[in-house]
Amino acid sequence: MEWTPGEPLPFETAENFRELGGWPAADGRRVKRGLIWRSGALCQIRTPADQARFEQLGIRVVSDLRSAVERGREPDPEFPGVIRHDIGAIRNAEGGEQPIDANDSLHLDAQGLKDLAQEMMDIYSALPFNNPAYREIFREMLDGRMPLLFHCSAGKDRTGVAAALILLALGASRETVMEDFLATNTCRPGAVQECLDVYRQMLEQNPEVRPILELVSGVRPESMQAVFDAIDRRYACMEDFFAAEYGMGPEQLQLLRDRCLE
Repeated sequence: MEWTPGEPLPFETAENFRELGGWPAADGRRVKRGLIWRSGALCQIRTPADQARFEQLGIRVVSDLRSAVERGREPDPEFPGVIRHDIGAIRNAEGGEQPIDANDSLHLDAQGLKDLAQEMMDIYSALPFNNPAYREIFREMLDGRMPLLFHCSAGKDRTGVAAALILLALGASRETVMEDFLATNTCRPGAVQECLDVYRQMLEQNPEVRPILELVSGVRPESMQAVFDAIDRRYACMEDFFAAEYGMGPEQLQLLRDRCLE
């Protein structure tokens, strides 16, 4: 069966459920298939067929990157034998979990959308740093506890940055990271159009908000570029970044690559 990296699994109700396997990484190798998974909220797994499909993946660890508010409203299903880490990826200035709710982006006025877009860009710039949720993912990977899955609500922003950092740690190029990031737009084909439909009247009066709506409902290249730029402003190279932020020096990065690449 023909397959390319970034393609979603054919779930009936869960969307944007895919793996990092197959992407090119360090030393001409590729990420092993079946080890590292990313998705939207697992509450989208609603049918017996989808539950069986999930269980066949043999996932050992699930990292839920949503806030406690989101987890409380739509908790993940319980999967026997799976280790869970419920650590919100978006942190406040003091390092605590920010109680955000992805549903807050619905039905805003034009100024509210512009404010939200700026807030999202600020979040992207902050996510790579001092992030206990991402540190836990790397710790599990270094300990060899895989297959592993991480997710947020739509599997695009918090999940997208987690995937980017993992790929970068595995030696993938920024072009590859961007390609994986933008695949969300094809893995959630109806999401952007649904958002545009909700705001159709506003778009007629304020067509300049379309890129903002695309940012809110999908992903845009400038969001991942904000991640790259934020890292480059603080660190001279990716090796310095991973050493300082995630405690991964050359030996740990090599171990990670030996575990995850082929």
